[in-house]
Amino acid sequence: RAHTLTVLFVLVCALVYVAVFEPVRDDTLYNTKRGIVACVLSFILLGVTVTPDTLFKRPHPVVWRFTFCCSIVYELGLIFILFQTKSDAINILRHIDPKLGVPLEEKSYGGNCRIYDHEVPDDPFHNIWDKMDLFVPTHFLGWYLKTLVLRDWWLCTLMSIMFEVLEYTLEHQLPNFSECWWDHWILDALVCNGLGIYLGLQTLHYFSMKTYHWRGLWTIPTYKGKLKRLMGQFGPYTWIDFDWRSTSSLGRWLGTLGISLVFLLAELNTFYLKFVMGVPPEHYLNLVRLFLYLLWGAVSMREVYQYFDDPYLLEEQHENSTV
Repeated sequence: RAHTLTVLFVLVCALVYVAVFEPVRDDTLYNTKRGIVACVLSFILLGVTVTPDTLFKRPHPVVWRFTFCCSIVYELGLIFILFQTKSDAINILRHIDPKLGVPLEEKSYGGNCRIYDHEVPDDPFHNIWDKMDLFVPTHFLGWYLKTLVLRDWWLCTLMSIMFEVLEYTLEHQLPNFSECWWDHWILDALVCNGLGIYLGLQTLHYFSMKTYHWRGLWTIPTYKGKLKRLMGQFGPYTWIDFDWRSTSSLGRWLGTLGISLVFLLAELNTFYLKFVMGVPPEHYLNLVRLFLYLLWGAVSMREVYQYFDDPYLLEEQHENSTV
């Protein structure tokens, strides 16, 4: 149930309170910020009640309607930023957090590429330990989650290799793309990315073999069964395996290339956001962005795969992939 009247009542009450009871504050910047936030929240609240359901049902359809509305707001923000200069865009970000926009120190992972440095007998493997930073677990976790989105070993492995090639290509712009050969191909591609892809495939196999029950919570007699059903609410409602069949036709081949291109561009944007706009990787703005990208990517890839299999079946459910 969309609860349209409830949302409308709450929204109208909030607007009436601001218009009638809240004292006026003579501060242009403060009022502008509040006005923008109010517009965004009003759009999202109305959007979750009127936008159609997606192919994802769990944990609740409103979650995916909410993420869809957020994707529209984010896209409009990107379009607005496109027409600004770099300094103006940074000033806009500073309204969110004054600490943003400061040039960040770029760490180079190249230089001494000895795996075993005999010149430092106290710690001959110091080059390996020096490479162990925040990006090691994020490589693993990122490719685990991307495997859940793409559901294909070949596609994930191809993108993993291509991103290492992009790091070689763009290391003249981003110093932290400068890495030793073993950092590129062994630590990143083989160990971190490969392990994340492997565990992702094992998770996909579990979802594929799992028996799905669509019983209501109150029809389950035992508390253990109710708890298990409640936890299952955060899992998939149904499951299908992806078989992209990239070489079966020219259209599927070009579509797969387009998916790879979009994924790689999204990966690069994370690093250029840090390099150009001065947003640290650990900043909450970047973390929220990546989390939303995961949700948008999951439902979009589901729609794209459905479209590849039957273009006429998905004429009414392609909003997320379009955005």
